[in-house]
Amino acid sequence: MSIELAGLCFTSASGLPLSHDLWLVALSYAVAVFASYAALDMAERMHRTAGAARMMWQGCAAVALGGGIWAMHFIGMLALTIDTPIAYDPVKTLLSLVTSIAFVAVGFRIIQNRRSPGAIATAGGIVGLGVAAMHYLGMAAMVLPARIAYEPTLWILSVVIAAAAATAGLWLSARIHRLRIRALAALVMAVAVCGMHYTGMAALVVQVDPMLMPADGLLSEGVSSGPLAAAVAIGTFGLVLLALVSAAADRRLSAAAAHEASALRIANMELQATRLQLEATQREIIRRLCSAGEFRDNETGQHVARMAQISHQLALSAGCTPGFAAKLLEAAPLHDIGKIGIPDHVLLKPGRLDAQEWATMREHATIGHRLLVGSGLPLLDLAAEIAGTHHEKWDGTGYPAGLRGTEIPLSGRIVAIADVFDALLSARPYKEPWPLEAVVAHMREQAGRHFDPALVTVFLDRLDIMLAIRDRFLDDGLDQPLPARSDAAE
Repeated sequence: MSIELAGLCFTSASGLPLSHDLWLVALSYAVAVFASYAALDMAERMHRTAGAARMMWQGCAAVALGGGIWAMHFIGMLALTIDTPIAYDPVKTLLSLVTSIAFVAVGFRIIQNRRSPGAIATAGGIVGLGVAAMHYLGMAAMVLPARIAYEPTLWILSVVIAAAAATAGLWLSARIHRLRIRALAALVMAVAVCGMHYTGMAALVVQVDPMLMPADGLLSEGVSSGPLAAAVAIGTFGLVLLALVSAAADRRLSAAAAHEASALRIANMELQATRLQLEATQREIIRRLCSAGEFRDNETGQHVARMAQISHQLALSAGCTPGFAAKLLEAAPLHDIGKIGIPDHVLLKPGRLDAQEWATMREHATIGHRLLVGSGLPLLDLAAEIAGTHHEKWDGTGYPAGLRGTEIPLSGRIVAIADVFDALLSARPYKEPWPLEAVVAHMREQAGRHFDPALVTVFLDRLDIMLAIRDRFLDDGLDQPLPARSDAAE
C-alpha cells in the first residue's frame, strides 16, 4: 500500500536492495565532524562579539554548519549503491543547499540574543525541519528509472533525529568554548547528523519502473556522479578550513586587542595614580605655603578657609563646573601669599597705612603672582592667577594691572567678592566688623564698580548659604559682632 503526502510517497512495500560505499560513508562522517567543529568555533565568535561582527560570524557559522550538513548528505547520497543508473538534478540539488543554510541561519538568529532552553528548543525544531527538508529535497533531486518512496516509521524517526540533532547542536554552540570539549561536541553532532541522514536513507524504497529506463540506459536529465563526491568533499573541506583559519586569526586579533586593552588600562591606572600624586603634591605645596604665610600674618585666623569655601560655593552657584570649583577651593587660600614679601613695619602696623605704606602693601598682589607663576602645575597656576587679580575691579580702578570687566579672570572676580565679604564681616585689630545690613548694602553699591554685577546677584541670592559657611569657620573671640564703622576693608 502506498500513500502520497506533501509530494512524498510512503509505502510498506519493499524495493531494490541498497548498500553504501564504505569509503564514501567514512568521508561523509569526516565532513560532518569537520563542519560541526568549524560551526561551533564560529558560533563561539558570534556569542563573543556584537553588532556587524556578530552578524558576520552568525552568517559564517550558518554556512559552515548548513553547508557541511548538505555536503555530508550529498556525499552520503553518492555513497548509495543500487542496481540502477543515478544522476542528479542540479537545480534541486542547489535548492537543497540553500534550504540547509537558510534554516540553520534562522536557528542561529533565534539564539543570537536569547539562549534559554525554550529559545534553543524552538530554534532546534526549526533547524531540524530545515535539515529534513534539505535531505528529502536532495533525495528528490535524484534522477533514476524508478519511483522513490519511504517507509513511514523510519521516515518519522529521521525527522525526529534531525530535530534532536539540531537542538543539540545549537545548545552546544551556546555553551562550548574549550578546544577539547568543542572537538568532542563536534563528533557528537556529526554522529547525530549522519544518523539522521542514514536513517532517512534506510527509509528509502526504490521501485524500478522499466518504462522510465531510456533505450540507451543513460540518464540525460542530470549530472553523473562520477568524481562528484571527491569534488564536493574537497570543496567543503577547503571552505571549512578557510573558515577555521579565519576564526583562528580573529581569535588571535581579539587576544591581541584584549592584551592591548589590558595594557592601556594599566597605563591609564598608572597615569591616574601619577595625576593623583601630582594633585596631592600641589595640595601639600599650597598647605605649606599657607603655613608660611601664617608665620608672617596670622591675625586673619580662619579667613582664608572661609573665603575659599565661599568662593567654591559661589563658583558652583554661578554655573561653573565642579572641577573648576574644586580647584578654586584648593587655590584660593593663597590669594594673599604675596604678603610674605611685605616688610613687617607695613604688614604688621596696627593702625591705618599712609600713602607710601599703602603703595607698598599693594605690591603683595604682584609678589604673590610672581611667587606662584610658571610652575606648570595647574593648581599653582590658578593660585598665581588669583593672587595677581583678586584686587582688580570691574570698572578698571583696581590693581596691579587695572584690568576691566571680563578682562579680569573669573577666578579673580569670584575671590574678590568672597574676600571682601568675609573681611567686612570680620573683626581686625585695626577695624571693627560691619553689620550684615551694611555689608549687603556695600555689595549692592559696588556691583558694576568693584565687583562683577552678575556674580553679586548670584551671591546675594544665596546669602543664607554664604552665612552658614561663615558660621562653620568662625574665629574664636575675633568675629563677635561689634559696633559698626563706615570704612570698608581692602
